[in-house]
Amino acid sequence: MAFPLMPGYDHINLVADLDPVAAVRDEETGERIRRFPKLIPAGSPDFGFAVQTKTEWRIGCTGASDPSGARYDLARNLRLEAEYEKDAEVVRALRAAAERLDPAEGEQLPKDEWEIGDHRYRVIRIEKFTLINQGVMEPPRLTDTDNPEEDSLLRDYLLEPRAPAGQWEAQLRLNLVGYIPRPGDLPDEIMAEARHAIRTHAGVLLLPPAFTVLEIIGTKAKPITGGRDPGEARRRLAGYFSDLLPGLREFQGDPATTAELAEWAAAAERIEATNGHDFTVLGRRFRTIRVSRMLRLGRDGPEAPRASDQRRYGLPESAAD
Repeated sequence: MAFPLMPGYDHINLVADLDPVAAVRDEETGERIRRFPKLIPAGSPDFGFAVQTKTEWRIGCTGASDPSGARYDLARNLRLEAEYEKDAEVVRALRAAAERLDPAEGEQLPKDEWEIGDHRYRVIRIEKFTLINQGVMEPPRLTDTDNPEEDSLLRDYLLEPRAPAGQWEAQLRLNLVGYIPRPGDLPDEIMAEARHAIRTHAGVLLLPPAFTVLEIIGTKAKPITGGRDPGEARRRLAGYFSDLLPGLREFQGDPATTAELAEWAAAAERIEATNGHDFTVLGRRFRTIRVSRMLRLGRDGPEAPRASDQRRYGLPESAAD
């Protein structure tokens, strides 16, 4: 069946009067843009899949590190949908697609779009970036509360580019329309794809942020763990000391001493007790940063993986059918 184009994909609905909560968030966005005026990539893209029903697009699931992982997630979703679908023909199509994306034997079909019944399924590409100023990356905002309303994998998240936007969200989205990595940082092919995406997917939608804990070592920063809110990121760092380090030493055949275990447990307690985003534990410095996420939109919906996303992980080229 023919699916309609995405309404308002390249529009920003700038409004003067936001609801009070949204107005506070927008004002803080403006304050952060002024304090951290530059954009840098924050790691490799994430992948997931989205589902179109009539003119509406919703995220099905995110969190895959490559297109292949997103296809496996889509296959699981299709099998689950088949359990509840009443139309026998649609059930067969759902299961057939799932079998090609996650076969019992053989290779996965690298296909990123499926039309089944009145739904269209697409593997999507999510870019990550952070704001930065003089080498310091943006920390969590006051409005980045723990336990956000959104599902951790953004399941069922509505992609609505026409939702009301304040002046600073609008400004950030405009800044991101032409955003590409710095020339010279990446191969020519990847830079060419980034420029092409600006033309084919001229709309930008901001997704809820994630948070990463970095270990600061001199002038370098090493990612350690993260979470969907600042509190979860800190709890996972505490678990790094209380669970991961002891387990790693046990696996290496060199169990930690009683003194080391006590020291790590005390470090975990201190981390969980802090509300700060820049702290030192056992002589190691850690910092929580805010990782913003964006989805490029085109006339036909959200952006799918690029050819270089396939080759980066040694995956075969995406299939048309």
